[in-house]
Amino acid sequence: MKKSRLALVFVLSTILFLTSFSLGYKLMNEKYKAQSLAKEKNIDRSMDNEIEIIKEENRISPNTSIEERVHYKTCGHLSTELSVANDDIINMTRKEYENYLESNYPDKKLISFSREKIVLWGERNHLCKEHYIIGEENGYIAIFRIDDNGNKILYKIFEDYPISILVEMDRERIKEGIIVDNEDELSDILENFIS
Repeated sequence: MKKSRLALVFVLSTILFLTSFSLGYKLMNEKYKAQSLAKEKNIDRSMDNEIEIIKEENRISPNTSIEERVHYKTCGHLSTELSVANDDIINMTRKEYENYLESNYPDKKLISFSREKIVLWGERNHLCKEHYIIGEENGYIAIFRIDDNGNKILYKIFEDYPISILVEMDRERIKEGIIVDNEDELSDILENFIS
C-alpha cells in the first residue's frame, strides 16, 4: 500500500508538472507570435504610451554666430560681417526671429537658421564703405568716404590745391566725383592732380 501511494503521488506530480509545462509553453508561444506580428506591422505594443519622443526646437543661443552678407548694387561688392547673438534675440525660434527681422530690419532676409549659425542677406543701392570719392569741397580738391547709409562723409581737404588750377576736363571729373576702389588707386589719381 505504501508503494501504491508513492506511485500515485509520483503519477499525479508528473501529470501536474506536464500540464503546467504545456500550459506555460502554450502561453509563451502565443505571446511570442503576438510580438512577432506586432514587429511585422511596426508596432511594439510593449512600448506603447511609455516613451514620448521630444524634438528640441532650434533656438538661438549665446554662442550662435550671425553672418550678415550685404550686396552693394552700385559697386557690385559683397561684404560679410560676423557677430554673435545679442541678448535681444537669444532663445528665439526661427519663426520668432523671422518676425523680429520683419519688424526691426525689413531689408534683411533670413537665408539659413540653426543653433550654431544664422545667415542673413541684404542689398543696398549705394557704394560700400571700401570706396573713396575724389571730389570738390569749397573749391578745393577733397576726399570723401562712404558711411553705412551710402552718404559721402568729408575725409580730407587739400586747401593748397584749388580745382581752379586744373584743366576744364579734370575740373568736371572732380565736380562729378571720381569713385576710387582702394587706397593705392586713390594715391595714383591724387598724384595726377596734386603733383
